[in-house]
Amino acid sequence: MKLVQWVFLLVSLGAGAAGVYLYYAYPFLALPSPWGLLPLYYLLPGAYLLGLLVGGLFALALWLRGLGERRALLRAVRRLQEEVEALKRERPEEISRIPDRDEA
Repeated sequence: MKLVQWVFLLVSLGAGAAGVYLYYAYPFLALPSPWGLLPLYYLLPGAYLLGLLVGGLFALALWLRGLGERRALLRAVRRLQEEVEALKRERPEEISRIPDRDEA
């Protein structure tokens, strides 16, 4: 996990450094848009941040779906445990016992 964090830090610093470099080296580079000219030194870090936001939302959605699946599985496990306990109470003669162990 530390490696992922370091890679994330270095890539983020690289995107910011590329924006700063474009600002000082080529401040005249701009792309036309319906809202006027957009400087390239804003677009590169902006695109990186937009990708980061979308990736974060995707990770959040996956995490929330995992929580829902975990709850459903825990509910199923609890239901199965209750069924086993009901069967134990219903048919105590069918439960195998180890002679040298206490009954629990």
